[in-house]
Amino acid sequence: MGRLRLFLLALCAALLAGAAPVRAAQVALVLSEEGGAFAEAAEAVSSELRSAGHRIQSITTPLRAEDGAVLNASALIVTFGTRAAQIIAGLAPRSLLLHTLLPRSAYERLPQRAEDGRRTSAVFIDQPANRQIELLRLALPDWSRVALIVGRESSELGARLQANARERRLRPVLEQVGDENDLYPTLQRVLAEPTILLAIPDAALYNNRTISNILLTAYHHRSPVVGFSPAYVKAGALLALYSTPAQIGQQAGEMARHGLAGGNLPAATAPRYFHVGTNPYVARSLGINLEDANTLRERLERWENAQ
Repeated sequence: MGRLRLFLLALCAALLAGAAPVRAAQVALVLSEEGGAFAEAAEAVSSELRSAGHRIQSITTPLRAEDGAVLNASALIVTFGTRAAQIIAGLAPRSLLLHTLLPRSAYERLPQRAEDGRRTSAVFIDQPANRQIELLRLALPDWSRVALIVGRESSELGARLQANARERRLRPVLEQVGDENDLYPTLQRVLAEPTILLAIPDAALYNNRTISNILLTAYHHRSPVVGFSPAYVKAGALLALYSTPAQIGQQAGEMARHGLAGGNLPAATAPRYFHVGTNPYVARSLGINLEDANTLRERLERWENAQ
């Protein structure tokens, strides 16, 4: 009799566990603009959430009057890009709120209520400082001097990179400049001796207007550039460490599913998934023996998993 009772209790527990799926919810995706990286990330988020039975509504800024009803009816709002994050954060929604495709510095400037707690989170575009510095050590073990040129908006990121580089026994040189006009004199000064130039995701300094001159100046000084997007590698950087919009979207989708299931979002975080890009032609021109991109990524992943 005792065994039968235990069996029935176990059966009831199994049935109850299986009979309590996560309730399907409406999720609003708010894109800073149509197409491009925002659409790629949004598709990855949608795929993750639809597989769990959730309904998706997409909105593009600027918001229209009818978008208010969609936002109010959504259990979770996911924003893509800084502009969308600023607009939605300014509305102070009561739903779960997840920001993606924005720098950590932009997220930290968003208005947040004290009661938000774990109901607001983000996946930054910035790679974590320790991952960036470890890539330099793995890819360029014979180089120790690292130049970090930052602007007002990226000064905190520069300080984190500088501290991490020192911990890893590298020699960081941190310079803050006011605008593009100060960039080239600063480059000439910090690259006076061969140095790794670690590009910082600060659009005021590193943008379409400046990238060519930055790369040419570094090449003239026989200094490799490490960028933060595949565009840098194509343009002439030695290396790049980056996460694709699809990778960030996948991570955001996983965080969103967790939030909808439990009512709280995981803490704001850097990208989990990443790629390494290499330019073997630049490596040969600079006389650098560089491992291929997949090998570097695998070594970097093993290092992170061991931490």
